[in-house]
Amino acid sequence: MTITDPGTDLRRHLPEACEAVRWKLDGLPDRDLRRPPTPTGTNLLGPAEHPAGVELLCLGRVLVT
Repeated sequence: MTITDPGTDLRRHLPEACEAVRWKLDGLPDRDLRRPPTPTGTNLLGPAEHPAGVELLCLGRVLVT
């Protein structure tokens, strides 16, 4: 098993994930981004915020260790 540096992983994967999310949501009207299409009330902005949360979590781990 290879152990990798979390900072290296973050710098490599996060920009790709953010770009993919932006590409998929590009051009959608604000109403469609905010309208909850599921019974649970989840809208498209929730999953779009996920990479930011991952970045914060990983950055915190890198800075603390």
